[in-house]
Amino acid sequence: MSKSTAFFAYSIGKKVVMALTGLFLISFLVVHMSGNLQLFTENPVAFNEYTRFMTHSPLIKLSELVLVVGFALHVYFAGRLGKLNNEARPEKYHYKKEEGSSSWMSRNMGITGSVILIFLGIHLYMFYGIYHYGAGEPVEASIAFKEVWKLTEPVNVTLNNVATTIPAGGFLSEEAAKVLNGQQVKGVSMYKVASDSFKQWWIVLFYLASMLLLTLHLRHGFQSAFRSLGLVHKKYTPIIEVVGILLCIVVPLLFALMPIYHFFR
Repeated sequence: MSKSTAFFAYSIGKKVVMALTGLFLISFLVVHMSGNLQLFTENPVAFNEYTRFMTHSPLIKLSELVLVVGFALHVYFAGRLGKLNNEARPEKYHYKKEEGSSSWMSRNMGITGSVILIFLGIHLYMFYGIYHYGAGEPVEASIAFKEVWKLTEPVNVTLNNVATTIPAGGFLSEEAAKVLNGQQVKGVSMYKVASDSFKQWWIVLFYLASMLLLTLHLRHGFQSAFRSLGLVHKKYTPIIEVVGILLCIVVPLLFALMPIYHFFR
C-alpha cells in the first residue's frame, strides 16, 4: 500500500477529505445564494440572465463537474467515517458514555446530511430538471425575448430573407421576436418555475425544514473542518467560530426567505 493510499485508509485521512470537500461545498452555497438573491424582485430578467449564464458558460460547466466530484467524495467519506465509528463502538453503552462529551449535532451529522441529500435531489428535479428537460409552456415571442425564456421547442423564422431554425435550448433574438410579432413559442423561465413552485405551501414548509437542518449541519461542519485540518489557534479560532455562526445563520436564512417571499407576494 502506497503512502497516499494508506493516508486515506485511516480515519484522519478521511476527515481531511471531508473537511476540504465540506469547505468547498460551503463556498458553492455562498455563491449560489448570492446569485439567487435576484429572486427577491418582481423582475425576472436579471435572474433568467443569470440562469442562462450558469447553464451555458463552459467555465461553469467545468465547475459543475468539480462540484459533483466534490459532493460525491463528501458523501462517500461521510459514509466511510460513519461505518468506522460504528465498528469502533459496537455496544450501545459506549454511545451512552460518549453522549456527555459530544454534542447532539456531532452524533447526528449523518442524519442531517442524509435529509439534505434528499432535499438536494428534489431541488434538482424541481428546478434543474424542469429547466433542462421540461416541456415548457406557450409564451408570446416578445415576452420570451424580453424575459429571457429558454426555448423548449425549435422555432422556424425568416431573418434577412433566410430561413432560420432556432433550436430547442436556444433563445430568441430581438430581431426574431419582431418577425414573429405576437406569435407564441414554447419555452421555460427559471424565474417563473421558482415563483410557481414557491406558491405551494408544502414546498415552502419542506424548504424551511431543510434549511433548519442545513443550519445545524453547517454549524458543526464548518468548525470541525478547521479542526480536522489542524487549523486551531487561540488567536484565530474565535474568529473562525464567529464566521461559522454567521455563515450557518445568514446563508440558510436567505435561502429560506426566498420561498416565503414568493408565497406571500
